[in-house]
Amino acid sequence: MSNNRTQTIIDEFDPTLGYHRSVLPLDIRLGITTASSLHDQPLPLRWGILATGKVAHDFAQALKVLPHHTIAAVGSRTVERAEWFAHRHGIPTAHGTYEELCNDSNVDIVYVASLHPNHKDHAVMALNSGKYVLVEKPMAMRAEDAQLLYDLGKEKRLFVGEGMWTRFFPAVEWTRTHLQGEEELVVVKEPQTKIGQVKVIQADFSIDGQDVGPYPSDSLYAKELGGGSAWTLLPYVLGAFLLPFGGREPDRIAANGIIPDTEPEKDNDVGDIAIGMTMTFTIDDNESSGRRSNNDSRPPPGNKAIASGVVGYLAESSEVTVYAGKTGRIIVNAPAHCPASATLIRKPIGSRGNGTTSSESCGDSSSNIPTNIQVDFPLPLPTHEVEDSGGIQLPNSMGFVYEAEAVRRLICAKHLTFPQWTPEESVACLRIIEQILKQVHK
Repeated sequence: MSNNRTQTIIDEFDPTLGYHRSVLPLDIRLGITTASSLHDQPLPLRWGILATGKVAHDFAQALKVLPHHTIAAVGSRTVERAEWFAHRHGIPTAHGTYEELCNDSNVDIVYVASLHPNHKDHAVMALNSGKYVLVEKPMAMRAEDAQLLYDLGKEKRLFVGEGMWTRFFPAVEWTRTHLQGEEELVVVKEPQTKIGQVKVIQADFSIDGQDVGPYPSDSLYAKELGGGSAWTLLPYVLGAFLLPFGGREPDRIAANGIIPDTEPEKDNDVGDIAIGMTMTFTIDDNESSGRRSNNDSRPPPGNKAIASGVVGYLAESSEVTVYAGKTGRIIVNAPAHCPASATLIRKPIGSRGNGTTSSESCGDSSSNIPTNIQVDFPLPLPTHEVEDSGGIQLPNSMGFVYEAEAVRRLICAKHLTFPQWTPEESVACLRIIEQILKQVHK
């Protein structure tokens, strides 16, 4: 007998607020900013775009739908490229060097979208010029360099954030509230939506590299350009793993991967092609007490969790993230690194192996409580201005609006870092990548 009931919630983006109404962004929920922050800064936040690639293009496009943001300048390694980008996006000033961009008095914040190995130096340049900084992920190529950036921002009282944009999508904000029991902070309240402490996490992000660029010269692969799935895709999976645990790092990591043969010599400068990993976490909960049989003094493993995942360039995977707890699971639907929806599935009492029983509604077959909750957060639609200037080149890039508006709220509140993706998580992510790469390259 199947008695599944699904509740569907569809919540459109509100451009006057900068978010969706059914779930407040974490910075507002924590009281760091307020829902009225949109009106606290009468003038737009003036962005300088450092670099002119696909990600910079899409970020610029997303800013065009936000009323309190403007792009004041763009910088590139050549003035010709900067002028091309400026003409395409209607940006008033084009700089032929990154130094000129960072010294532009009409720029409040620099968005660093250059090649991965240059992120640290370009962010330091911007901070030393007195600019707020948003650095596209990865923050740096070493954990100690990321920490240096956060320390420098703190010293200069300037905002510094890593662009882990996934954390700002409302589907992930919604997931966070239901993982951590913050339902009372969600505007649209759903009954009995805790899934219990997260015990199992599964995440994947694999693409067909041939869809992106030629092997081995494309920046997707080339080590000197910051290539390899450890730098392009792995941060997203690790971000999913860390969501329930904050900056707490795993107890153990086991990783393997596929790296190019050192022969022929031309492949020596190519990064990893795929990585598979498993890691365990110690979690803080109360489950390790009071759950022993009369004849067994051993504590159950209630304070442990396990996460497993795959990233790489071999083929396109399903790209979903699953969080499983004692009373249910949450699926961050594809594409999980920029999701527009999530699904909560309650575990009926007595069910095993995803099967069903006569008490499918968590113990009461007559209950009107839905077994599943599907939440959809349609992305802002591209405007005519966006479409006329090249549209969007990467999946769901209009979702950059959530990250950008969080930056503006936090700067208005004089807060120096993201609560959605903290400095501790940012640095921990890089330390984990370093450990994984050591194992893969053994």
